[in-house]
Amino acid sequence: MLTNPDIKGIAAQFFSQHLPPGQGQRIVFADLKKVLKALNQKCGVPVLSSQEAEKLFKRFDFDGDGAMGFEEFYELFVSSLRRSAFDVSSLMGRNVFVTQQTGKVWDAYEQVRKLGTGSFGAAFLCKHKLTGDERVVKSVEKSQVKLPVEDIEREIMVMLQIDHPNVVRLYEWYEGSTSIYLVLDALKGGTLKEVIINNFQTKGRPVAEDWSRKVIYQVLQAMAYVHSLRLIHKDLKDENVMLLKQEQDYDEPFVVIIDLGVSEMFPSSDPYGKLVGGTPTTMAPEVWMNDFGPKCDVWSVGCILYELLTGAMPFVARSMEPKDWMALHKRGPDWSRVQTSEHGRRLCKVMLTYNDSKRPSMAECLEHEWFATPNATLKSVTPAQFSTLKSFHRESALKRSLLCEIATRLPMERAERIVKMFKAFDTNADGRLSKQELKAAFSRMGVTDELLMEKTFNALDIDGDGVLGFTEFAMGVLLMFQDLVEERFRALFRRYDKDGDGKMTREELQAFLGNATHAHLATKEARKKPDEIVGGMFSQSKTISYEDVRRKVFPCN
Repeated sequence: MLTNPDIKGIAAQFFSQHLPPGQGQRIVFADLKKVLKALNQKCGVPVLSSQEAEKLFKRFDFDGDGAMGFEEFYELFVSSLRRSAFDVSSLMGRNVFVTQQTGKVWDAYEQVRKLGTGSFGAAFLCKHKLTGDERVVKSVEKSQVKLPVEDIEREIMVMLQIDHPNVVRLYEWYEGSTSIYLVLDALKGGTLKEVIINNFQTKGRPVAEDWSRKVIYQVLQAMAYVHSLRLIHKDLKDENVMLLKQEQDYDEPFVVIIDLGVSEMFPSSDPYGKLVGGTPTTMAPEVWMNDFGPKCDVWSVGCILYELLTGAMPFVARSMEPKDWMALHKRGPDWSRVQTSEHGRRLCKVMLTYNDSKRPSMAECLEHEWFATPNATLKSVTPAQFSTLKSFHRESALKRSLLCEIATRLPMERAERIVKMFKAFDTNADGRLSKQELKAAFSRMGVTDELLMEKTFNALDIDGDGVLGFTEFAMGVLLMFQDLVEERFRALFRRYDKDGDGKMTREELQAFLGNATHAHLATKEARKKPDEIVGGMFSQSKTISYEDVRRKVFPCN
């Protein structure tokens, strides 16, 4: 029932069947007890005592008026199903030994250093005070958002089912007054992206195809196991594939999959998910269509494989519009970039099959001939090829900076479409967008990835005041209006094209980019000296055309 695409319709039936006459579209506590009894008979949801049921009612009676509208009831309905589906008493395996600990996490663990901060909390490298074991402690903040603790509990229950060497392990967890703390494997090798850039590309070392094959084989093994548990990852990318330990050469990579927080259960008979989530550059076409199953993970691994074989991302669109990404998916990536073995190319091609019904499963990918190909026939990817991957983030930062300058200079009469969108997002009409308003807008567009929302907001919030002004917002949505970007970018180009010949000299381009990457507009990566950026854009000729500059800053794929 949890994975039924019409779950809200099912909830509505339960709701309407138990509406008392004369009370409108609201149910009270006495009605809820009848609903819970019906859920027990229908799908085995445990019967609660009156005291437990009352606590549940109060938890989801968000406005505290003693009655529930349908939206409140729906959240309770899903919560009850989740508790039944992930009931720890029904799970067998290492969960028997993994438990919630009493006391405070910092009484048992000493912080070594902070590893990072995400949308829900922070992660720390820690050492157990008694055993000396190193672990990562992930703090997950409780909040007033609907079902936050339920989602955390769900992630814990999912992780308890997983017992595979190539999937990150949960060892124990603690609950504090404001946070839940998950104690996980300490993975010191870095992300796959970091290893490629820092250990291969920067050091001038080629990436042997056999090395990539070992990485992908372990990813496939892990994900075939995850799928066998009826779980979908849904956000596989090079940043969610980590190496177990830091090594000098990484000759024998030990891969670990992380971040199963957006996983979903799916039944064997109808293995389709319902919640859009993931990262656009590796997100399968069926995820954009909100009708996907476990093979969406196969697509994502195919994107990682393409990246390993070419040093470039297979798909990069210029907007968050599903139609733009799906148009790229239908066309397929540039296969001429793949200069490695034919067997590797074939596996990548079948994994990036547009129609998921024709795409192989993880288990079928493991049987592919590439994994039996003799090493002598395999090739390598040169460090130069991976420079594209390294510059991808720098170009994104440069692009944001140029968009900010365009947005700053945008005549208001040319911004009518953006103004309408801004006002639609600005639900309290205060002339600024909060994180919650942006999140709500993302949700209406079918984008539910919390981390993506957080990164988007932080990238746009240039002055760091916690809200988005109109110019900051315009910078973010300009790429949705390609005709406007084209027009304004050409106007911006003309400001620096002193002789008006449609070309820039090296000095003009340095001035152009130097202004765009001014310290208060750009990220640290984008604030590199303009001549460094120019060096990556300029050819041997003395000038560069408008078309070449536009193509390098806003690449069409």
